[in-house]
Parts: sequence; structure tokens; C-alpha cells
Amino acid sequence: YVPGGVLVDAPHNAFAQRLATTKRLLEQRVPAIYEASFDAGNVYAAVDILERDGDGCRLVEVKSSTKLKQEHIPDVAVQLHVLRSSGLDVARAELMHLNRACAYPDLEDLFVREDVTAAAEALQPELPELIAGQLRMLAGGLPDVPIDEHCSKPYECPFMDRCWRNVPEHHVSTLYRAPHGGAALITLGFETIAELPPGGLNAIQERQRLAVQTGRMIVEPGLATALRVFEEPLAFLDFETVALAIPVWDGCHPYDQVPVQFSCHRPAPDGTIAHHEWLADGPGDPRPELARALVAACRGARTVVAYNAHFEGGCIRMLADAVPEPTSSPSPNVWPTRCRSSAPTSTTPTSTAASA
Repeated sequence: YVPGGVLVDAPHNAFAQRLATTKRLLEQRVPAIYEASFDAGNVYAAVDILERDGDGCRLVEVKSSTKLKQEHIPDVAVQLHVLRSSGLDVARAELMHLNRACAYPDLEDLFVREDVTAAAEALQPELPELIAGQLRMLAGGLPDVPIDEHCSKPYECPFMDRCWRNVPEHHVSTLYRAPHGGAALITLGFETIAELPPGGLNAIQERQRLAVQTGRMIVEPGLATALRVFEEPLAFLDFETVALAIPVWDGCHPYDQVPVQFSCHRPAPDGTIAHHEWLADGPGDPRPELARALVAACRGARTVVAYNAHFEGGCIRMLADAVPEPTSSPSPNVWPTRCRSSAPTSTTPTSTAASA
């Protein structure tokens, strides 16, 4: 936020109006313009913050990430090119991103500014030809580009639904943790997991390949042994969280995974299963009430089972930090003190050791 800054308040596709408003605000020499818009050489740019800096100006690109990423630099470089082509004296280019160290309620340092002037300057000699290539592409026919990891990295392409609509079931991109979305397998000519030969895959991927090729669930002999570490009574736990860019609850940082819902299944000796659940309702901090409901749901369990012990364990630790005494129970060990994962030889849930 820059005191005295003025927003170019017009629809994003109202180009003429945005350009005219920006020109007027520049003439008025306001301290800063939000979404200042420029058009130079068939390239349009809307600058998040154009801040006056003496007789020149400062370009500030705002990102919702928590760190500077390499793909941010070309974005800033193109804006710098357009501003200078429009006659502006840009003294400095910055990237503003969220600060993970910032915690609510003190949001004074919510954003961090990083100087990326040198990096953006380094790309300037390449930009005219890169822009010309983009304009030629837009003026030409539909390019024949095969689907690959570029469809989702660094950002998801808006044409995913069109290009991927005829992708067969069990496409190689669905292989568990395939490097670069299965790009190497696509390059080798493989389309589905069923086409993959044995070998060259890790244990989980090989299990997935067998399941697809045989059309049946794969249950390996080691499963029974792996399950022996689960000491009864059991509680099967799953959390849902929200990760807010701007924190709104005490002690929370940008993108903290805050639990707002849980589902807990408790099997009984007679084979029945009791289901306990809780869902936040309203804008208040959900953690205290969720913690109380969770302790009640898991009370008596010797093992809390989760599909992802790291994630569920992290949620429990967050609750323990935020709500150190969620219940009036006399037990001194209300919260789990550690999390561990079983090491099975087949696909099984992971376990979280708990005393509830």
C-alpha cells in the first residue's frame, strides 16, 4: 500500500478507458497508481503498482507467492519494456510477495519487496524478438503442440479442458509421482500406464502398473505384517484445511494450513463403525472448538490412522500449539506427542501414534 495511491477502476477489458485514466493520473502526479495501464508496440501491460520515484517511477509487481520465483522475472521484464517504450523513466523494478514470517494480528510486514531491476534489465535485449514471435504465433494458425508438462508448469494452461479431453483413462501423467508429469514417458511414446513394461518403476508405481494391467486390486503379502503396528482401539482421522494468503486468526501466517473440518471413524469390537465429524461455521477462529470436538472423538484410541501421517500430524501439532488445553480432561497428555509412519511393503495408510 502506498499512501495517496489511486486505482484505475475500470473493467480489465476496457482498454481505452484504462489507458485514458492512467494518462490523466500521470498528469496529476499522484504518488502511486494501482493497475496503471500502457500499450506499446501491440503489447499491453497493467502494472500492479506504479510508484512515483522523484522525477521517475518505480515498477512494483505483486505476487501472491511467498518467495521470488524465476518465472516472475519475464513478467516484470515485459512490463519494464512497455513502460519505457511508453516514455516513462523507470528507475527501479521490484517484486512484492507475501512474508511467511508475518503473523496475525501484526500485519505491518505482510509483504516483502525484492529488487529485481538487474534481472529484468538482463532480459531486455531478448524481448523484441520474443514479442515478435508471440505476435506471429497469435496471427497464425492453431499450433500443433503435444500435451506435456508445459500444460501445467509453471501455471495451468487455460486450454487444459480442450487439449486433454480425449486423454485415455490411466494416462501416464497419472502415474504416482512420475517425474515432470510423465513427460519422459510421453516422449518415449507411452500413452497409458497399461503400456508400461515391468522394471524402471518404484514399488508404488509398479503396484499401480500391475493394478491397471490386471484390472484388480493389488494386495501384497506384507500388508498383514504392516498392519500389526496399529494398536487398537483405532481412530481413522482426516482433516480438511484452509490456507489463507492473508491470515485472519491469532498466530497464523500466510498460507498456514488451518484445520476447519475433521472426519473420524471409530470401529467397535462388534464390527460397527461410529462416525464423528465437525465443520467450522462462521468467521471466528475454528481451532478451539475443533480441538475440543477432536479430543472427544479420539478419546481412548491407541492409534490414530491417517492416509498421510505427515499432513494430519501437522494439523494436530498446529492445534496443540494454538489450543494447548482444549479440554478439562485430567489427562496430562491430551495431544499426540509424536507422529510416525508405518513402513509397509504395500499400499497402506500411515499411522499417527496418539494418546487421546
